[in-house]
Amino acid sequence: MLDLQSLAQLLIFGLTWGGLFALTANGLNLINGVTNILNLAHGELVMLSAYTMFWLFTILGLSPILSMLASAPLFFLIGMAIQRLVVYPIIKADPRIDRVERASLIVFFGVLLFIQNSALLIWSADYRVVTYLNEPLKFWKLSIAANRVVVLIVALMVCFMLHFFLKNTFLGKAIRAISQDREAGMVLGINPTYMGLLSFGLGTALAGMSGSLAGMIYVITPTMGFIFTIKSFIVMLIGGLGSTMGTLVAGICLGVFEALGAFLLGEGYKEAIDYIVLLLFILLMSKGYIFRGRTL
Repeated sequence: MLDLQSLAQLLIFGLTWGGLFALTANGLNLINGVTNILNLAHGELVMLSAYTMFWLFTILGLSPILSMLASAPLFFLIGMAIQRLVVYPIIKADPRIDRVERASLIVFFGVLLFIQNSALLIWSADYRVVTYLNEPLKFWKLSIAANRVVVLIVALMVCFMLHFFLKNTFLGKAIRAISQDREAGMVLGINPTYMGLLSFGLGTALAGMSGSLAGMIYVITPTMGFIFTIKSFIVMLIGGLGSTMGTLVAGICLGVFEALGAFLLGEGYKEAIDYIVLLLFILLMSKGYIFRGRTL
């Protein structure tokens, strides 16, 4: 029986995961919006960040929040290195967008396998858990773990900060210009190569922040990244390619649907709910009931 208290608990649980999905998807969306590249290894970067947080917490006693602040610049540099070492040679070999998209899918699938199997060799398949801020917070008749509240607040704050950056800063406007019309942006003097480098760094930094937050409420394993890649892809499609606020809304909705569906149908149907939501969205969009443009 779903009473009011249980419903509120499920909604908060769904909001927490939804905010985390939105943060991860916004990183993937930013990269795709500027470079037209779908980074299939995006979730593996989330996994690497979760392990980074785990070892900093275990060895140095550094809190996950401080680890997130350390992971952001680190993964920003990693993202720029990936763009320079992996993406740039593909573009240099054949700059046509369709060729770059196809080649990058194959290359990043290889990167995914390399990172995942390297993590399995180094850390094994053992589950690792970070016990941090597990104490319950009391709201009315609700009892919520403090770490979930922290994850939700931080994820929402970062998404709003990204939206502000893209809408109100010079670099953000330059990124949006290249995303919307590459040729017009180049006429205005915007370097698409530099913007691609910057967007890859920022998108990977968001993945790094997501990993630190995910490790607070999710078991850390070498295979956890694939789940985040799939969910980010679904959220990105539903929210709109290049739309930060649309991605945020889509992520929250997906998280809430998952929580309610898992309670009503069973935990085993949790992943199936994602695909059902995506299928319904595609059907509605194909019928013309939903339209999504490509704009940051």
